[in-house]
Amino acid sequence: MVVYLSVQAKASTNAHILRKQRSFPCQGKNKRKVLYRTGLAPRLYTSHTLASVCTHSRCSPGTMEHWPPWLTLVLISVSTLCQDGKAQLQSALTIDWVKLTLLPNITVEHGTNVTLRCEAKVSHSYSQLIHTFTFMLGNNVIYSKNSSEAVVERSLAPARASNSGKYKCHVKVRNKQQSSNSQKLTVEGLQIPQLKVQPDVVYEGDEIGATCSAPEETGSLIFYFYNNDQEFPVPSTTNSVTTSIEVKDRENYLHCNYRLVMQLSEVFSNNSNTVKVIVQDYNITSSIRIRPDTNVVEGDRVYVTCNVSGYPQSDLEIFLIKNNLLCHSHASFTYSFDTTVEDSGKYVCKAEMGKVQKISTDELVVAELFSMPVLSMTPEQVFEGWSFSLSCWSSMISLQRINHTDMKYTLYKNQRPLKTGHIFKYTATQSMNGNYTCIAEAKGINKTSKQLTIDVKVPVSTPVIRTVGEVIVKQPFQILCESRLGTLPINYTLLKSQSKLLRKTTTGPLRTALFNITSIGQKDEIHSFTCQAENGAGNHEFSQALISAVIEPVSKPKMTLSPEDHTVTEGKNVTFFCSVKEGTVPVTFRWYRKGNTRPLFIAHPSGTKGEHVVQSISREFRGMYYCEASNHANETKRSDDVSIAVNLAGWKKVVIAVICILILVLIVTILVLFLKKTAPPRGATRKRKRAAELSAKSARPKSNDPMRMSLTLDIEDNTAFNSTPGVMGRNVWSEDVSDSENDEPSREECEELQYTEIHPQQTVDDEKAPMQESVALNGEVQECSQGAKDEGASDAAVEYVQLNHSEPDPE
Repeated sequence: MVVYLSVQAKASTNAHILRKQRSFPCQGKNKRKVLYRTGLAPRLYTSHTLASVCTHSRCSPGTMEHWPPWLTLVLISVSTLCQDGKAQLQSALTIDWVKLTLLPNITVEHGTNVTLRCEAKVSHSYSQLIHTFTFMLGNNVIYSKNSSEAVVERSLAPARASNSGKYKCHVKVRNKQQSSNSQKLTVEGLQIPQLKVQPDVVYEGDEIGATCSAPEETGSLIFYFYNNDQEFPVPSTTNSVTTSIEVKDRENYLHCNYRLVMQLSEVFSNNSNTVKVIVQDYNITSSIRIRPDTNVVEGDRVYVTCNVSGYPQSDLEIFLIKNNLLCHSHASFTYSFDTTVEDSGKYVCKAEMGKVQKISTDELVVAELFSMPVLSMTPEQVFEGWSFSLSCWSSMISLQRINHTDMKYTLYKNQRPLKTGHIFKYTATQSMNGNYTCIAEAKGINKTSKQLTIDVKVPVSTPVIRTVGEVIVKQPFQILCESRLGTLPINYTLLKSQSKLLRKTTTGPLRTALFNITSIGQKDEIHSFTCQAENGAGNHEFSQALISAVIEPVSKPKMTLSPEDHTVTEGKNVTFFCSVKEGTVPVTFRWYRKGNTRPLFIAHPSGTKGEHVVQSISREFRGMYYCEASNHANETKRSDDVSIAVNLAGWKKVVIAVICILILVLIVTILVLFLKKTAPPRGATRKRKRAAELSAKSARPKSNDPMRMSLTLDIEDNTAFNSTPGVMGRNVWSEDVSDSENDEPSREECEELQYTEIHPQQTVDDEKAPMQESVALNGEVQECSQGAKDEGASDAAVEYVQLNHSEPDPE
């Protein structure tokens, strides 16, 4: 280890103390060399050097040399490091193992001396160690000891069943600790308990004191006492328990045992010794006697005597009991009473002294003098105005004791007497309602009948029939029937066309009956419903025919227009109509343009036809339209589509016509001007026309030459068709035509063409004839150009003939 020490020379606070120590050299038994170096430069010290610097604290004040302050601080630091190094060297230890041994064995009989031996192996550098040994049974510490020895023993002498369980040893040395493996100890058998009883001779009802103990056992014990196999458990926290036991039998055999409750199990001991306890009887006798007989009739007087003998009367209590206590005394007594049928039963005479009871019983049978009267009403239920009767009668009478004339009957209403007699007749009113009883009396015996409640019923009133909510044709609805008067329950019957349709019984608290109707097909069908009500009074009340507003759904609407031809001139007014043949008003009409979901117009007329006027219709209204109709039936119907055509206004047509005429005039004007520019002078045109006619005549074919005839006809037709031969002549024949519009041929340059009539029979004999003819292809006349010669025209004619494969007639 290398330590770098640097000491600053600013320790001025302790400078005066250090200066005093400079002249005292260190002294001690083991003087060691003190390293000293003047100056403030730091120096490295190894661990060996630090050990040599350690000195004793005692110094001689007379021999100490000059001692700088920083060196004192160095020595203090080195001394601290030396002490830490020694402490680290001395604290080195490790626990190798901890072992727990159960002696003599892990399974022993109860009463055996058991030793728990815990041993620890610790490797250390200390001169002496203190071990903390802890013995544990389960999770509970049973013994703990500090020892310098590596072995500690704990004795269980003698071992009991409560000592059974898993043991473990835990060792702690300084900051190290370790536990042994668990060892399970099983102690078999329990100590036999001992039972003691005081006293062993008692009288009836006395209690004895019983003590059950197992003095050598420890732990949680539950003791059980047994008296003639009757068990009495008594929990205890000790190994002995005392309890009181009441003995009732003549001979009683008592014993006890106990149960040891451990963590994971429980063990029962053997039974203790048996103790016999003898119970002595008290010399007490009780008796009961009923006079004159145990079978009597109502009204007879009976005497019951309860007698007790054989014991001083002052310590006795005597009771006469029949369901309840009848009489109580400390001496024998006689109890008398007039009998009723309720007095029949068992009578008990009980003599009691402490907890000792002597009982004797006898039974009395009392026959009825007359039976309990019965109050009845005829008929059983009555309505207002009905006559009814009440009768009171006892069905059985003991004719040996009384006659029928000895019987007296009294009618009571709400516990107040009304009349005396046997039969009572009344007319039913609401004031008769109440609770009635009848009392029969004979020879002082009174018997009351069961209570009869009379509730005079009210007949039903004429029922009222009405609908609940709206009634819509072909949709379900509800009908309510109600009688405002009448005793419940009320039976309601719904009739349709005098036939029973539905039936309901109302028991309350509401007095109405609600019927669900599927639907009606027509509006007037609602009046076929009536209601009948009855509550057992014998009369059936009928309501009036049902009167209710019925909503009829709208039929398919029809959309029409005005004008009817669906063609409208722009700017005119158009009326949209929408009507239905059926449907309850008010009806809402909506007009739509096909393709739009938002209505254009909405009308709420008072009838079945709606209309809407569109002022000054425009062409934007062209298209397909339809209307929808709906009412409170919440059913919407749609009409067929209707097309609307919108024509232009008259003034727009005039404007368009004028514009068209102007455009046409403009086009004609442009054409005329164009033709004027491109047409030749009028004189030249006339000469060309004349020359073309002559050429056509000279070129006319013979009658027997079809080709020539066709050519001649074509020339004539085309000549007549073409109004500008000069132009066409230029296009076909002229190759020297000037492009300039001002190059018009002069009269000197163009010779007048001579027209020669050619007959079909004539033949051309010489070659000059073709030279004198000028023929234009397709009826067009070649235009003469400046500097043209007559020979050129003749050559052109000959060329035309050759092109058409025409040959001159042979000479």
